[in-house]
Amino acid sequence: MRNPGDPLLPTAFLSLSGDDELFVSQVRGLLPDALAHFYPRSFTNGESMIRAMEDRVGAATIFVLFASAASIRSKWVGFEMDRAKLAKIKEPNRRTLVFLIDPNVGVGDLPEWMREFWVPHAGRSVRDIARYIRNVLLDVAITASPLSQPVGRGAFNDNAIAQFQNRFLQSREMPNVFVFAGHTGIGRRTVKRKFLQDGFPATRELNFGPELVLPQFADSADLYRALREEIDLGFSKSAFEIELEAFHKLSPEEQAAEISANMAYFGPLGQAVTVVTGNGIYEDRGILKPWVPNLFTALSHEKNARLCIITNRQIHNNELLPHQNVLQFAVGSIADENIRTLMIITAQGLGIEPMLPSDKVIAAIGGHAGIARTATGLIAQIGVTTLNDNLRELFSAQDEVLRESLSFDRLSEIQKDILSVLSWVPQLNGNLVREIIRRRHNIPTEQFAEIVSELVRLCLMEASGANYLISSPIRSMFRRMHGYGSTELQKDLAAILRDEWERRAAADEFPTELFDAFVYMTALEGGTLPKEMNNLLMPSTLQEVVRETYDTGHDDDAALRRVVTWGRPAIEMKMDETAREEILSYVVRAQIRLGDDVGVKTTLDFIDSKAYRSRLYLRAFYIRFSGGNLNDAVDLLRKALTVRKYRRRVVADLALCYQRLGMWKELSDLIRDEGNDDDNVVLLDMKIGMLLAQNDFARAQESIDKLRGNRWDDGRADSRTAMLLMKRDQKYNLAKRMLTDVLQRRTGGHLAVRCLRAIAAAEDNDRVLAKQDIEYLRPRAGGHDNALRIEARLATVEGDYDGADNCLSKLQHPTAQDHLLRASMLERRAADIRTSLSERGGYREAAAQLRAKYRNINEFEIDR
Repeated sequence: MRNPGDPLLPTAFLSLSGDDELFVSQVRGLLPDALAHFYPRSFTNGESMIRAMEDRVGAATIFVLFASAASIRSKWVGFEMDRAKLAKIKEPNRRTLVFLIDPNVGVGDLPEWMREFWVPHAGRSVRDIARYIRNVLLDVAITASPLSQPVGRGAFNDNAIAQFQNRFLQSREMPNVFVFAGHTGIGRRTVKRKFLQDGFPATRELNFGPELVLPQFADSADLYRALREEIDLGFSKSAFEIELEAFHKLSPEEQAAEISANMAYFGPLGQAVTVVTGNGIYEDRGILKPWVPNLFTALSHEKNARLCIITNRQIHNNELLPHQNVLQFAVGSIADENIRTLMIITAQGLGIEPMLPSDKVIAAIGGHAGIARTATGLIAQIGVTTLNDNLRELFSAQDEVLRESLSFDRLSEIQKDILSVLSWVPQLNGNLVREIIRRRHNIPTEQFAEIVSELVRLCLMEASGANYLISSPIRSMFRRMHGYGSTELQKDLAAILRDEWERRAAADEFPTELFDAFVYMTALEGGTLPKEMNNLLMPSTLQEVVRETYDTGHDDDAALRRVVTWGRPAIEMKMDETAREEILSYVVRAQIRLGDDVGVKTTLDFIDSKAYRSRLYLRAFYIRFSGGNLNDAVDLLRKALTVRKYRRRVVADLALCYQRLGMWKELSDLIRDEGNDDDNVVLLDMKIGMLLAQNDFARAQESIDKLRGNRWDDGRADSRTAMLLMKRDQKYNLAKRMLTDVLQRRTGGHLAVRCLRAIAAAEDNDRVLAKQDIEYLRPRAGGHDNALRIEARLATVEGDYDGADNCLSKLQHPTAQDHLLRASMLERRAADIRTSLSERGGYREAAAQLRAKYRNINEFEIDR
């Protein structure tokens, strides 16, 4: 077991001549610190130089020589090679790599002992060499790790190899496209690596090829861009803009042929291309996009090419029948006993005492390898007993492990900043992340590398190629827990990105991850993309920017306007219809929330003209949100259920309509029929409201705990807790303070939370805060009625019952909750000593009738 405090990472010494410093610095820029400590030669005087060379070369796990005419002549490089030879004799397992970077230097120019370490098929470009070094480091780390072999995947790998060999036997065609389908974080890339090792034992470096992490809705252009960046030595902003325009003019067959030709570049290098994408190869209905079968066919003629696709869903068998060169594997969960083994081995690798949680928690992890590793690190922080107690609800264990691990109480200041930065951008070059952290915390590179490596080992972040990123579930959970984080850090990142982009653009360079990050930060800051960049913007990137802006800004008019500004051009842009529909669905919902009826009509008409499957749901959303006839919305939503587009949202909106219409039987049936209502945050939220209405506070608290563990919570659990405090305990002041904390966190659902805080303030007789919230709510969608409701409640608390009644009579769209508000007013009036004795009974009876009629709804219910 690794001892606590021991370095997690290997070390790599980069030996070079000063004449080659620019080339090697470019290679170093593509080597993330999460893989190793890198020691390029950078000494200042003779005596310290020799001592430093001896120490660093002697301690290096990997010695890398960049061989050129200048380095062969250099006495200092010669000294380093001598020290490397001595270290190799002492420890034969040390790795030595020699790259010829000068066309005038051949392997015969090397010292005889180093010739066997020449890497002949790595390629000569900066990216080729950096990619090779990265994979050697990864290979060294995996070999030295207790997790050198995938845990619980033996049967899977045996079956995969058998399928592979049987396919060759049946078709006499060796498959060269491999699809690994499964949930994010389940271990798809791990089993892919093992499969390539065992399936192609004579080609040991297949795993050394590029790993291209693409957006959820990536299309052929995204894949083409990523390949060109890996291959094209002159990859530049100006050149790629021309290339992209030419690519868009190709037919799907021609696009596939071009992509196949680019992938064939890696065949002679003995490397496979790995593409990681959510649903990028699928159309909206789940069938393959037209260019994908064409790509499979084109690759069947490229015998040396290998493609691995990591995706969220399986390709239908009927679509695979024509393609005998394509083999698909479904990557599922691993058994509970293997989860235990994985947690023990992970603890050993982290240098911590192995401690296993209860069998129930093991089962709740659900065979998810990534969650098991994260849980192991969490146990080291909070203890196994606390973890067992915190994860009583099995269904929410995976989300709860992430939530606990991402809590700011569990993270150091540096870890917080790293994860915050990566939550704002899709991915970012490791050197830029290091520079941001160095400026803020003034830590050495070695310490930064160890921190990043530990986050990677705990599955809280990833290193892909030269970049760092966090997975979509981690990003989502982090954003919902902490909002956008530090404004100061945002400014630091934006400034660094802006400076770096200007520097690279001036040199006509085009690092795509930097461009995408710049786009994200521009949107986050409320800006618009400069016109000259529009032609370089990928639709998949635009979709993610629009989605994230909308999801975190439902109640922010400025954010909603940015959604419209950024998303409306999708009507004219060249893109596949799946991405266009996704983008426009956010645009029209933003227009609806902004009350832009003209814009809504224009966008909905366009959506209708395309016959998008989302049109029924979006029109129902418009009716519900604008105060139209809810019965019409119900009809549309029932039809939308059969279409199965945005099904979770359709079910949620249908439930909201049933609730507002007082259709309790239909609502109960919907909750029952939709299976596990605890997995649908809106249905679970409604269930809590019904339990509160029935004064079943114990079960309501249990369900609130479940809701809090849901990654889509959006402040709902805190809102329900506040309702519980008000209804059960009449602790309005405490509820008010809790809701203020939620608003300050800048999570989603602000409008609903503010409405509820205004109610708490009114019940607490805090007229100042209640009036502030009323003025905030009044100009927003539904604000007229929301303001009247709060004013009615404030008047009731102050004993102005006629004033409260007058407010309620002015409501434009009364709901069931308003009848309960009237019941509350009548009860207080009946209890007021100023009310005549003869009238009290009538008020009490009228209130009782209202409460009986609307007994399934909580009086503090707020629409979201």
